[in-house]
Amino acid sequence: MNLLYIFADQWRRDALGIYDPKIKTPNLDTFARESAVFDRAYSACPLCSPHRGCLLTGKQPIATNVFTNCKPDVESYLKEDEVCISDLLKKEGYHTGYIGKWHLDKPDGIGGWDAYTPPGKKRHGFDFWYSYGTYNGHMDPHYWDTAGNRIDVKKWSVEHETDIALDFLEHNKGEKFALFLSYNPPHSPYDLTPEKLKELYTGKEREGNQADTPAPEGVGDKLPSGWNLEETVKGYYGAVSGIDENIGRLLAWLKDNDLYEDTYIFISADHGDMLGEHGRFAKHIWYEGSVGIPLLIGGGEIRPVRTDILISSPDQAVSILGLLGIPAPEFMQGKDFSPLLRGEAFKERTSIMTVAFPNEGKKIAEFAAHGENFYDFGWRCVITKEYKLALYRGMGYGEGKESYLYDLQNDPEENTNMDDPGIRESMMKELEQWCKATGDGFYNGYTAPVEKSRGEEP
Repeated sequence: MNLLYIFADQWRRDALGIYDPKIKTPNLDTFARESAVFDRAYSACPLCSPHRGCLLTGKQPIATNVFTNCKPDVESYLKEDEVCISDLLKKEGYHTGYIGKWHLDKPDGIGGWDAYTPPGKKRHGFDFWYSYGTYNGHMDPHYWDTAGNRIDVKKWSVEHETDIALDFLEHNKGEKFALFLSYNPPHSPYDLTPEKLKELYTGKEREGNQADTPAPEGVGDKLPSGWNLEETVKGYYGAVSGIDENIGRLLAWLKDNDLYEDTYIFISADHGDMLGEHGRFAKHIWYEGSVGIPLLIGGGEIRPVRTDILISSPDQAVSILGLLGIPAPEFMQGKDFSPLLRGEAFKERTSIMTVAFPNEGKKIAEFAAHGENFYDFGWRCVITKEYKLALYRGMGYGEGKESYLYDLQNDPEENTNMDDPGIRESMMKELEQWCKATGDGFYNGYTAPVEKSRGEEP
C-alpha cells in the first residue's frame, strides 16, 4: 500500500463543508462520505513546529525537543538522530517524498524564521525533497530541491506544490511511495489568496463568539489594530476552497491511474486558527478553534465511518504504521487507532492532552536563572468528550496560576468557566495521569503549595 499524507497549516477543524455548509469544499465533502472522519482530532501543541515533530516521531511534545516554533532565539528543532516515520518507511522500501513547509530546523541566516535543510540526515529519510523552512510568501514561494538548489516561483504555493506532487506521483506510480504534502495556506497573511477564491466569500458572515474572553495575557495572539473580520474570512476560507480544489486534482489522479484503492490518504492540519473568536487570532491557546484539527482518512480498504474518538498528533504516526503493517518502535507514545479503520475492535482513551511551553529565549533564560525548568511551565489542557480543563502556570517567571473548566457539550463556544469541584477534581486526575505518563513536571508544580517568603507568617 502507498501513503499520501496531506496537511495544511492553521486549518481549523470546522473549516469544511461537512461542518459548515457556507464553506465550499465539494471534493473534501465527497471524500468524507467515502472515508473515516474524526470529529475530535487535536493538535498536541497548537503551533506549527511542535505538531510536526509529534507527527513525524510519534512522541509527545515534551519528548521531541520541538517545544515551540523553530526560530532564532530558542533551541527548538528536530534532532538529526531522531527516528521519524519517514526513516522507517524508507527502510521498508518506500520511495519517500516531502513537499512544502517543513519548519523543523533552526533558522541559519536565510532570513527571518526561514531555514535551509541540507541533503542528508536532517531530511530524515525523505529521498525526494521540494521544501523550505517557513516563509509566508504564498504568492511568491521558494523551495530547495533534492540536490539543494533554490527555486523561486511566481505562483500560488498550493497550486504549485500540487503540480510538484502530481509529478512525483507520475514518476513513482510503478513503485511503492509515501508522499507528505504540506500546504502553508490558509496560514496568514490572509490577503495572499487568489482573488477568484476570495470572491467566493464576499459578504459571507462568520458566526462565533467575537468577544474578548478572559485569559492570561501570555496566551494566544490578541487581535491586532485594524483587524477586518470580513477580509479575513474571504482570505482564509478562500484558501480552504483552493486547497479543496487542489486536493481534488490529486484524488482524481489516483483514481484515473487505478491507485486510489492502493493508497491510504490522510488529510489533516497542524493546528487551527481562532479567526477572531474570544478576541484572538492564530493559535497557541486551548480553545477548540486553535487545538481542533480536521482528520479525514480514506483510500485503500478504509470503511466509511464518522467517529468522536479522541485523537492526538502522536497517534497519527503510530496509526499510519499500523495501517501499513509496520511495527511501531517502543519509543513512540501515540495510540494506534488503525484497528478502527479496519473495522476491528478498538478501545478508545478517556482523554487527550494538549500543551504549550514558554517560547521566548529571554523568558526561558529567566526560568533557568531562578533554578526552574521551563518545561514545567506554560499551560496544559486535558480534554475528554464532555469537558476541557486548562491550567496556566506562566509563560514567564513569577506569573500566577489560573484555571479554566468548560462544558463542551452544553457550552461548545467555551464562554463559561465552570465552578464544579467534582468535575474539576476528576479532570485534575486525568491531567495528573498524563503528566506522569509523559514525564511532565507541570502538574506537580501547579499543585505544589506556595512557599512562604522568609519572615512571612504561616
